[in-house]
Amino acid sequence: MGGVDPYWILRHHTSSSVQSLDFSHRFLATGDISGTVSLVDLTTLRPAFQWSAHTDSILTILIIGPKEILTHARDNTLKHWRLSHAPPSVGSSSIGGKLGATPELVRTIGVNALNFSKCSYDKGKVAVPNALDAAYIDVLELKTGARIHEAIGRPDIKPSVGTRLPIVMSLHLLGDNIVAGYEDGIVKSWSISSNADVSTNLRWQSRCHSESVMSVNLCQEDNFGISVGADDRIAKFELDTGKRELVQTKFPGKASVVIAPDAKTFAVGAWDRSMQELGQLNYHRDTVECLIFASVKTGELEEDEDSDEDEEVEGKDAKTQLILAAGCRDGKISLWKYS
Repeated sequence: MGGVDPYWILRHHTSSSVQSLDFSHRFLATGDISGTVSLVDLTTLRPAFQWSAHTDSILTILIIGPKEILTHARDNTLKHWRLSHAPPSVGSSSIGGKLGATPELVRTIGVNALNFSKCSYDKGKVAVPNALDAAYIDVLELKTGARIHEAIGRPDIKPSVGTRLPIVMSLHLLGDNIVAGYEDGIVKSWSISSNADVSTNLRWQSRCHSESVMSVNLCQEDNFGISVGADDRIAKFELDTGKRELVQTKFPGKASVVIAPDAKTFAVGAWDRSMQELGQLNYHRDTVECLIFASVKTGELEEDEDSDEDEEVEGKDAKTQLILAAGCRDGKISLWKYS
């Protein structure tokens, strides 16, 4: 990492806990506990779009196309939004502090959000916790809202405490496969078919944690995933077999994990307010809820004692800079230069 302090702090969510981040098409998408979402132009470091998308806390925000946004919240809805116009040219979206028009709401789909898991999107399909029991997983078609697969995992999920089934905590849809981390510390993978009449198959399951899985991130190109949980472990597992490697850390309680684009390092957001990547980064005053990497074209960013202030970035010689963004319960989003 370049330096021990963040080079910029985004404060437009005020004191509302930041729950989800995504990056694509030069925009950092953010969603908070009040249901507000925004698209921040990372070339100007200002919101280009901001609107009240839901009546309850955001669980997931995803940029799924140049003008397409997917949001998922605790008001039991999944919403597909379309920007009314293409994003402005680079660097012009926030001139004068003007925000873009509220996106068009294309579709609202009812889902079960009485759980902690984010949804996962891939090629027009969305994986979410099952409508009746969050121990299982449904796959929906975004275009119609129809359920293609229902209650994935029903034969494979067993009670962990008494008669209650462990709920899914983190899930990922990768083509014909699903990877999910559970409340009982187990990570599982299923294969699914494009034919809804064909049953799903459990590919593997691996006990990665002694307590609840909190976050899973995958690197499909290099065939591995990383999971973190309420315990003191970090687990690395193979996507095709589930074979795992466990690392014991000094402290329990990790809320988020993201693998760097080079697939050689990863960052972890902890309950103790820190972030870890070959060391420890401290800025926030509460749990780091979400992390995302972003690659943006920018000038040489000035680092000084006033880096917390909302000023325009000045620099020369535009280049590509890899950035780690961290969203926290304190309502702030810290941006760190990553190298």
